[in-house]
Amino acid sequence: MNILDIKNPKILKKMNVEQLTILSNDIRNFIIDSVSQTGGHLSSNLGIVDLTICLHKVFDLEKDRLFFDVSHQCYTHKILTGRAKDFKKLRSFNGLSGFTNINESIYDAYNSGHSGTSISTALGCAIARDNSNKKYEVIALIGDASITNGLSFEAINHLGSLNTKVIIILNDNEMSISKNVGALHNTLDKIRVNSNYNNIKYKTKSILNNIPLVGSYLYKINHYLKKSIKNLYNRNGILFEELGLKYYGPINGHDYNEILMYLDMAKKEKHSVLLHVITEKGKGYEYALNDKVGTWHGVGKFDKETGKIVKSNNDLISWSEVISNILIKLTKRNKNIFVITPAMAGGSKLLKYANMFPNNFIDVGICEEHAMTLSSGLALGGKIPIVLIYSTFLQRAYDEIIHDIARMNLHVIIGVDRCGIVGEDGESHQGIYDLSFLSAIPNIIIACPKNSVEASHMLYTAIYHNKHPFIIRYSKNSIKYIEENHDKVIDIGSWEYVNQGCDGTIISYGDFLENAISINEMLNKKDINLNIINARFIKPIDMLMIEELIKTNKPIFIYEEVVTRGSLGEELISVINNYNYKGKIYLYNIPDNYITHGKKKEIIKYLKLDVYSVYEDILVKYKGE
Repeated sequence: MNILDIKNPKILKKMNVEQLTILSNDIRNFIIDSVSQTGGHLSSNLGIVDLTICLHKVFDLEKDRLFFDVSHQCYTHKILTGRAKDFKKLRSFNGLSGFTNINESIYDAYNSGHSGTSISTALGCAIARDNSNKKYEVIALIGDASITNGLSFEAINHLGSLNTKVIIILNDNEMSISKNVGALHNTLDKIRVNSNYNNIKYKTKSILNNIPLVGSYLYKINHYLKKSIKNLYNRNGILFEELGLKYYGPINGHDYNEILMYLDMAKKEKHSVLLHVITEKGKGYEYALNDKVGTWHGVGKFDKETGKIVKSNNDLISWSEVISNILIKLTKRNKNIFVITPAMAGGSKLLKYANMFPNNFIDVGICEEHAMTLSSGLALGGKIPIVLIYSTFLQRAYDEIIHDIARMNLHVIIGVDRCGIVGEDGESHQGIYDLSFLSAIPNIIIACPKNSVEASHMLYTAIYHNKHPFIIRYSKNSIKYIEENHDKVIDIGSWEYVNQGCDGTIISYGDFLENAISINEMLNKKDINLNIINARFIKPIDMLMIEELIKTNKPIFIYEEVVTRGSLGEELISVINNYNYKGKIYLYNIPDNYITHGKKKEIIKYLKLDVYSVYEDILVKYKGE
């Protein structure tokens, strides 16, 4: 079948298992071809092809509602709903989103991007359905890592107390971005190895119901023996049933007959059920299938024949790896350092650290709130916890930072990974809000290094010459790593001149500081020479330097990769308004909108925050002076 010819999932209704199997192979090949050219989430999508096809065959997802958790595994769903032609621009600017998006298709029930949301959202939809006396199925698809999230348990607990129906499909591939952790994961391990219970139960039901005259009666008697059978064959599955869900599984997620049988059973149920489906992450592509560290979870362009990932510059490494390298050096000297991650050991480049210091490394799973409060306990116990977390996931732990860390002024260090524009993952992952919500919290220090050397000094300062909550922000970009003696203290709140001019000032920090230097070099050709200030501490600010700038009455340009509200620029306007400053202040940052997906350079240009756009605007303002 030509995948591009698929307009909607109705074609599946008349297809037999043999035809579905051929289709699944075609879809896997299509996904491999597409992602090799665009980059994207590969392994998770290859693992769920068969299950997604079955969901569309059994249910009418134009009417029934399917909620993907995270939704980076939705590629097959998008193909079956007529979007294969758009995969050439997958995750590209003005192209197809890598996640579900209600603005793309009537088949997308929800804009997802973060873990643990599907069951809560599905339950809300089910309650709305029942209240409106409507008839449609509500399905929540969730992975074995996401179901350990606290939000998932809150939703299951609520669902179990209600007389409503939600079908939960647990996609268990035993392989998240990082290795799954926790007691529930261990329970799932035990369940996986024993599928006898449900096989026996289904076969028994079928046999008894087919006995003339007495079959149904015998089945009712058999029903009362269910708990005994369950205890004998699959005691661990009781966990979900004790929470109020009927449990079926484990189910072979690549056996069409088995998947279809259980989906049909779930559809006929009157109350909430959980289908425990076992899948192989990366199925159909050897390199992804054998991946044990998450390399093929989210991947850039690659050669599909060799499995070689395309790298743009071998001299550069990610900011995540820079921070990890520094922490390795620091932990060698101080075993009181503990590094904590919420299931992002691979993404935050901590696998080497974890291997070197297994007793100093803690992966809490997809539990961002727990990561923060755990760190407060470690600090109270005399340790130095360093939580490394993506900016977009830090949002989930806001209360814990305020209540459990900052309020007690604890010595906790938070590395905010992937701050700023992240690019292809789009609006759910853009790290542009952390500064806004963190800057309002008392007691905390917020810093953003310009390069690896400054990052070394900041981490040394945060660990040895500070007792307050200390936040270090860094982007998704790749930079040059320079080995550095770490024993240098940076005065907290201090800024530095990168260039001294006489015509005004650009204040910037982090990756944008290099852009600011380039802008000034272009302005030099127009006989304009600006101060360039590295505002490496966003909180507290360098008041001595601010007072120096105010005296000049020259224009101040503040250039940042964050939203305007709560930015350094807004803070400086508020501060400078208390002085007799006769100059003008101009802000260059991100507007009050959600930012779409695409290459980072494209988005920066679209926002008119690229070097040339800012240069032109500053030039216009000087001409207007």
